[in-house]
Amino acid sequence: MSQARIRPPSRPAARARLTARRWLAWPAALMALLALAPGVALAQTGIVSGTVVAEGSLRPLANVQVTVEGQPGRGAVTDAGGRFRLAGLSGSTVTLVTRLLGFRQSSRTVQVGATDVRFVLAERAVELNQVVVTGTAGGEQKRAIGTSVAQVNAAEVTSKTAVASVDALLNGRAAGVAILPGTGMIGAGARVRIRGIGSFSLSADPLIYVDGVRVNNQTGTGISIQAFSSGVISRLNDFDPEQIESIEVLKGPAAATLYGTEAARGVINIITKKGVAGQTTYDFMVRAGGNTFQNAAGRIATNWCHIQGPTSCLPNGTGPLLGLNTVVRQDSLGAPIFRTGRVLDYNASVSGGTGILRFYASGGVDDEQGADPSNEQRKNNFRTNLTITPNERLNVSTNFGYVDGRIRTACEAGCGGLMWDSEYSTPANLPQFCDPGDIPCTWVQGFNGTPPAADLVLEDWQNLNRITASATISYDPFKWLSTRAAIGTDVTQEGNIEYVPYLTNDTLASFWGANAKGYRYNQQHQATYNTYDLNGSAHFDLPRQWTTKTSAGLQYYTNHHNYISGEGDFFPAPGLQTIGSASTIQPSFDNWTQNNTFGFFGQQEFAFAERLYLTGAARVDNNSAFGSEVHWVTYPKLSASYVVSEEPRFQRMMPSWLSSLRLRAAYGASGQQPALNTALRTLTPAVGPNSSGVLSPNTLGNPELKPERVLGTELGFETGLLNDRLGIDFTYFRDRSKDAILSRGVAPGTGFGASTQFFNAGEITKHGIEALIKMQLVNHTSWGWDSNINLATTHAKISRLAGTDTVIDNGFNAHRVGYQPFDWFTQKVVRVDQGPGATQASYNPATNKWTIPKSSVYCATPSGGETPCYNANGSVIAPKIYQGHSSPTFEGSWSNTVRFLTNFRLYAMLDAVSGFKRLDNNIRIRCQIFHTCLEYVQPQNTDPILLAQYFSGGPLRDFTINDARYVKFRELSLSYDASSWLAARAGAKTLSVTASARNIHTWSPYSGMDPESQFVTNATGGTPALVDQAHLPQLLNYSLTFHLSY
Repeated sequence: MSQARIRPPSRPAARARLTARRWLAWPAALMALLALAPGVALAQTGIVSGTVVAEGSLRPLANVQVTVEGQPGRGAVTDAGGRFRLAGLSGSTVTLVTRLLGFRQSSRTVQVGATDVRFVLAERAVELNQVVVTGTAGGEQKRAIGTSVAQVNAAEVTSKTAVASVDALLNGRAAGVAILPGTGMIGAGARVRIRGIGSFSLSADPLIYVDGVRVNNQTGTGISIQAFSSGVISRLNDFDPEQIESIEVLKGPAAATLYGTEAARGVINIITKKGVAGQTTYDFMVRAGGNTFQNAAGRIATNWCHIQGPTSCLPNGTGPLLGLNTVVRQDSLGAPIFRTGRVLDYNASVSGGTGILRFYASGGVDDEQGADPSNEQRKNNFRTNLTITPNERLNVSTNFGYVDGRIRTACEAGCGGLMWDSEYSTPANLPQFCDPGDIPCTWVQGFNGTPPAADLVLEDWQNLNRITASATISYDPFKWLSTRAAIGTDVTQEGNIEYVPYLTNDTLASFWGANAKGYRYNQQHQATYNTYDLNGSAHFDLPRQWTTKTSAGLQYYTNHHNYISGEGDFFPAPGLQTIGSASTIQPSFDNWTQNNTFGFFGQQEFAFAERLYLTGAARVDNNSAFGSEVHWVTYPKLSASYVVSEEPRFQRMMPSWLSSLRLRAAYGASGQQPALNTALRTLTPAVGPNSSGVLSPNTLGNPELKPERVLGTELGFETGLLNDRLGIDFTYFRDRSKDAILSRGVAPGTGFGASTQFFNAGEITKHGIEALIKMQLVNHTSWGWDSNINLATTHAKISRLAGTDTVIDNGFNAHRVGYQPFDWFTQKVVRVDQGPGATQASYNPATNKWTIPKSSVYCATPSGGETPCYNANGSVIAPKIYQGHSSPTFEGSWSNTVRFLTNFRLYAMLDAVSGFKRLDNNIRIRCQIFHTCLEYVQPQNTDPILLAQYFSGGPLRDFTINDARYVKFRELSLSYDASSWLAARAGAKTLSVTASARNIHTWSPYSGMDPESQFVTNATGGTPALVDQAHLPQLLNYSLTFHLSY
């Protein structure tokens, strides 16, 4: 049976369909309501209209929020031409306020009826008045927060370059947020890491919130197409970037305190687009392009052998060399292995409303193919957001998102597939070496063992249905009191299927053995996340310009997972596909799990003259993973923020080149709990005597297990220089993870079936810096140049392990006191003793062979000396030596936007990662296992130190751990914003065209195909998937996008 299957468990399909029907009834009714909204908007009176442009360049500014003071619900958002229109205004004059991320807020009193209002906004390198999500009612201005919050203006990014996924949207745009893709497969997602790794065995995935609701954040879902329990599909990428307004990232325990026990690994807040009052706007997006495996012939390995005779080609010998690159060969035969997959994306949205009712509705289709012919995805998404403001005290908002799709993934890495068979090709499998009449042999065509026709027989896919819905009521009963109540749910239904049909072609069937009669495996999984959130804030004015804000709230989170799986093997005839039609039906599996978190918080803030803010808070949590015996856990927080540049005494001496300056500091705690029931001793059902049901020991549990507790300190500043043409946002952080949790092996003698037990293993400290530098280099009417630099460093150290342990060995990586978690440690061969003696290594030109006795091989010692690698029995005895970090210590990006000829924009981004090494298992498999690399086949030109490792068969392999630093030309785009006259010729209000490319080129000393390639997940939870092995590299993506607005 295929190694590619995983069998975690789901909910019956009948309940899944019922859930979907129940939720889909709501958007249907809502769309009927929205259809009436444009007519309502047109009936309004009291109009103000105008434009918003940028200072200096005078270019129109899109997505500017224009609100009316004292008239809740009255507002608009500028279109691509910078135009806005407000209707239904009362009074003879109104005060308009304009806000846009990156620009100074502006306000003006205008006459009702004016149609030529013009705002000129100055760009601001440091924006302190932006409201961010913090967990308290009404949010908080950035100036009041003592921690670092990264913000990504998604609407701006998608307007200037094609962005296929949310992780691509985050990549390079938030300092300290690492995006770690494992494969270039379409539909696959990256792992997201915020400020590195702070746990031994728990998940490092950050929490994800969408419009205030906690959602499913699983990575590596789907059939295990990389083998070793590694799927590749990420739930983060279910959300459409075209429907996102902005993303905010809380990066440290001090920032995430109010999110509690599960927030130590960071929080990502996704805010979707909302409607604003004004004229109804219709937007359309069409994108077409391709995905291609760039320079496949130069990146897929060429493998070698010596021709020994008509039917023999061996790694050793003196015969002629024969090299094989399967990409080159198949291209020459007119049967290429990889394709250029199509990209077709469509999105349409409508937004607008009145002062009371505002709406946004959007729908899209994502249809993409990968370079592997069996890799493709088609997703349909729909979103409606509705806001009702009956009066200035009450605001009700509802958010509904739905996505369905089918993602077909292809085997790679340990699963096999085209990547495995191409990278590890075998020249000895070419047809010229086949015995006469051996037809299956002639089909192999030099691939590792299976030709493409047989690889493509296997089908793995995920069917997806997902609903994310929420309702939020904000009520301000008094001017000094704000309250908010939110309820939401996120329901994900996955159908993970693997299928091999009944094969009627005898040659194809020979490659599948017993599985040639086909099988079907179906695993259904429903994940339901529920959020209940109630909080409020009371704010009062105190004497001498002091104000106070007191906040309190409580949250209850649940997540429930249902699993069911089944399998049918050996179809009796061709054409059958269902499990029930198979000859052998395997026992089905049904299971469910549930985890609940309840917590509450209190926060007190004192502010002086809106420039000095002092905040103290505490959160108390409990989680069901620990059962009923664990006490509540408390997480404190203290922070200070001081806008020095608004201090009158400082302003008098402030130099002219300093525009603004804010200092901030924070200390806080957050945590992370282990998986469900890991602290509890459990039993599992089994078959007893006379087929009776009995219970047998399952998990050993650990009643002393505590949650990981992370204490963090932040110091930072934001400053604007040179009239806000240069901005710097700098942060230093230091975190300490107490009671870090590790999964360790359980002795078989315990009688418990589970092989691992979780325990609090020690303490990890992390520190680093993060910096965002924004530069407005040129700002003229017809052209300009903006440049942004993101930099982040992360250095971790294990400061303590439990008991007397100083080393926890994981094979080729280890946890050692004084080093980072998962640092590389292995024996390092430094010398091979050469000579004529029996214990010395020697080369024989007549046979083209090296003889390397184990006694001639010497390894390094920690002190810098050397020692024999083997003992007299041939076992490796040399100590393991530190080889480098497995996780990056530096990440950075540099992006530039150049405006020219008024309507054109050229955008480019480079990103860089360094300070780590990757285990390149490709060269190990080719050189140490299959013996097809040129270094093995031509030993006379190879360093004996490498050959000694090749000949060891596996224990010695320091040659596989290699520097993986890289600089990647990540994004490039050219946009044209058509003039109003040209857009009108197309019948549109605005029109833009963008040509984009992604993953254009990589500069790296890494030995493998792509330094970003690795397993997306593996079975040990938080353990990084550190190995590169026949993974599809990141594909070159190119596209042409049209945006039209009516």
